[in-house]
Amino acid sequence: MKKYSRLDLLNSAVLDNAGGIVSKFFEAKTVRLNIQIGVYDLKRAQVFVGTVNEIVEDHTDKIFTVEGLIDLILKDFLRQIDYGLTHEDLAKWVRSLQEPPEESRDIEVHHYLGEGSGMNLEDLKAQYRRQAKRTDDITYLSTRVEKKYILRGEVLLHDLREVAPDLDISVEEFVALRFKDIMQQIKQGNYEVLKNIVDLVMR
Repeated sequence: MKKYSRLDLLNSAVLDNAGGIVSKFFEAKTVRLNIQIGVYDLKRAQVFVGTVNEIVEDHTDKIFTVEGLIDLILKDFLRQIDYGLTHEDLAKWVRSLQEPPEESRDIEVHHYLGEGSGMNLEDLKAQYRRQAKRTDDITYLSTRVEKKYILRGEVLLHDLREVAPDLDISVEEFVALRFKDIMQQIKQGNYEVLKNIVDLVMR
């Protein structure tokens, strides 16, 4: 069966009769979720959680972090599925956020004694510049998440694949897309996002 996260709990986890994951003795209930995000989005998230902490500092001792934001994003989105978001709508949302594939450039290289050469050095340089830029603009964020939420995410993506077989996405990629979507909404001045997160932190 296909893996839907690095942990592959859908294939490896043992569940009890109440739906809980059976853990071995001394085995942690949380695991590390590593997601790939844009450097600017990470800095934007850091500024955002700072704003949240300024708002709630007189009302709670909790300190909100970027890691807490990732955990909240995953749980909140799984909750939306429980509240009626259809797999068809979810597939549309994923497609709307996935990066369109770059135009492929076929670089034809002839033998050095050939009469002509289809190799365009400027295209080759541009290709390497794009690759370097993508590497520079990307970072990884690691946060601890309860296994049960990773498993629920894997089940969700398995169900989603039955509806949209063309979507090949992992839990890590799914969370990264949602993180990117939230940062985009914040940049556009959607203060409802801020209000909702402040409400959740205050609980």
